[in-house]
Formats: sequence, C-alpha cells, structure tokens
Amino acid sequence: GHGTHVAGIIGATNGNGKGVSSIAGGTGNGDGVRLMTCQIYEGSSYCVDAQAAAAFIYAADNGACIAQCSYGNYNIITSDFDYINGTDKIDGSPLENAALRYFLDPANSNHESLEGNIAVFASGNHSNPYSAYPGALPYVLSVTAFGNNYLPGGYTNYGPGCKIAAPGGEYGNIKGDYSGMILSTGVSAVASPSPGVDTGKGESKNYVYMQGTSMACPHVSGVVALGLSYAKKIGKKFTREELTSLLLTSVNDIDRYMASGSQYKNKMGTGAVDAWKFLMAIEGTPWVMAEVGQKVK
Repeated sequence: GHGTHVAGIIGATNGNGKGVSSIAGGTGNGDGVRLMTCQIYEGSSYCVDAQAAAAFIYAADNGACIAQCSYGNYNIITSDFDYINGTDKIDGSPLENAALRYFLDPANSNHESLEGNIAVFASGNHSNPYSAYPGALPYVLSVTAFGNNYLPGGYTNYGPGCKIAAPGGEYGNIKGDYSGMILSTGVSAVASPSPGVDTGKGESKNYVYMQGTSMACPHVSGVVALGLSYAKKIGKKFTREELTSLLLTSVNDIDRYMASGSQYKNKMGTGAVDAWKFLMAIEGTPWVMAEVGQKVK
C-alpha cells in the first residue's frame, strides 16, 4: 500500500476523471513519467545493506534518472561517517552509499538533459532535529513535510541535512478526519490509518489517505521529473548540481506561517517546492511574486 500510494502521487493519470491527479502522470497517452519499481522491503521488515545497494545499481543500469526513495534509516545517526561505516551500536551502509554514488555518477546518466542522475529521500517521521540517512548525505535531497495549513507536520524530521519541504499531510484533530492528509492510489485492505475512499463514481475503493515525509518526497521527485521533461523539450542540459540549485531556490517561504520561536523555523529546508518557479528557472525566465494590494518594482 505504501509504494502504491507514493507512485500515485508521482504518476497517476491526469484528466481522466478518476481518483486523483498526480504531479507528472500525463494523460495516459505516453506523455507521462515512467516508473521503475525496485522493491527492497518485505512487509515491515527492513532491508539489509546489500539489498538497497542492488536496487540503485539496477536502476542506474536500466534507465532510471530519478531515485524516488520514501524510506530511511530509523537509527539515530548524526554524521556521514557513522552512516557509511557504522558505530559500535549500528551497522554501517557502505554498499548502499557506494551504489548511490554509482547511480549519481555522470558516467551513468540516463537522461539527455541531466549530467548524472538525482536521488530524493524522505527526511523521516521521527520528529528528530536532523534528517534521517541516506537523505542527510550532501549529494542527495532530503524532503521535509508540511500540512494543508503550511505548518510542519508534527511527525517530520527537520534541521541539518534537510533540503526542501513539500506537502505531506497531517491527520485531523477529530477521529476519522482524513481531509488534511494526502489522497492517492493505494490498497484499501492494507491502508493505515485511512480506509479505502469511495470517489462517488462507482470506482474501486483503492484510493487512500496517508501522511508522512514519504508522501512529501514524491511531490519533489515528480517536480524534478517535470523539470527534466521541460529541459528536454527546450533543449537544455544541466549538471546534477545545477539542477539541484535551481530546485532549491525555486521555493515558497513557509517560515512566515510559523510562530516566533518555533523549533522548525529556518530548519525545514530552503522552502516549499514550487513547480512553476522551477520550470521558469529551467527556462531562464526571471519572475517576481506579487501579493495582492502590494506594488512590485
């Protein structure tokens, strides 16, 4: 159910009157994002280092250009060295890190508009003041989550390692109120906590509400996919560092919604992902955001 929900946020067909629209799904006529599934978990069982590594190598060798990774290490890790090499309490992930570097290597590029591939991770749902790994690594993107009021989700990690924020939803204060969560494709029999949603059109109930940085992460991956598609259309090419810089500076301010002294202030990444700003940056068109009733020079 988790993977199906994440995939729908990125690639559910748009404009067909069914269920939900997605970030980069297209119309169903071959004009949307293509998804490659690399399963590294079995139920709730965490994968071992070699299994995660194998997925990145397979993805790099078989045409993937964006690694959408709504998972992370649940251990308390506060340095790249400890993540890679381990400590006396946790095992390291040297194979996963090496495979990630292999996936990101410009020699393994899989998109004509990108020199090197790009990896996007969830920052984690433990309310920790730092990103989970591998998302905290400097060469990948770690995504934090906010709700429909633009305030940080009460579960989201934040702080060092976190790069950008996106909608992750949040469960309401009233039992059974899922309206603030993210609706996407799912498997109603295994969805938690939302039951299957009846869209009122005689469809199956395989649309469910979920929340988390796992839901925020595909919003960013989908926007990156849109950006690469547009870059190809207009004949532009970027290094991973250039594309990442454009993405992280094409954001909306969410700090203004937080109370003074909030623990999250200036720690959710550069801001909330904005697809339009990102596409304009790729195009090279300057933009200025104007608020109603205010003059802008």
